Amino acid sequence: MSQTDSASTDPELKKYRSLRDALLWVAGMLLLTYLSSVLTLPWKAVSLAFALAGLVWGVVALVRTAHVKSPWVLRFATAAAMAGCAMFGFVASAQIIFWDATEQFEECTSSALTDRALENCSSTYTEQLGGTALPGAGTSRP
Repeated sequence: MSQTDSASTDPELKKYRSLRDALLWVAGMLLLTYLSSVLTLPWKAVSLAFALAGLVWGVVALVRTAHVKSPWVLRFATAAAMAGCAMFGFVASAQIIFWDATEQFEECTSSALTDRALENCSSTYTEQLGGTALPGAGTSRP
């Protein structure tokens, strides 16, 4: 039996490879969640699916870290990636809940040419969400 055959059948090595695959999936889902969360509105909803998949793969990775002798940094990185997926998913879901206001904001910012126009878009968006605009937002500066 060659050394390659014994290495490929080593159960400990299989566990580490399984953990590596789960960690790569978590990292990929985090990246896809971020990238899809900055898209315009109909496509922004895809980030929710990526965020959910990232959380599922994160749980899988955390379970797999319990079966191998892994440093604490792997557990911390997995938890941080899961938190990132949750955060980007939360932001995207909030924008989806306020679909009309977000759609108007995206249209406004895409046609804005000046800083004043961008401030006006942000001020209008904040008011539509029921918040109060920052003092001086949307007003001209000397």
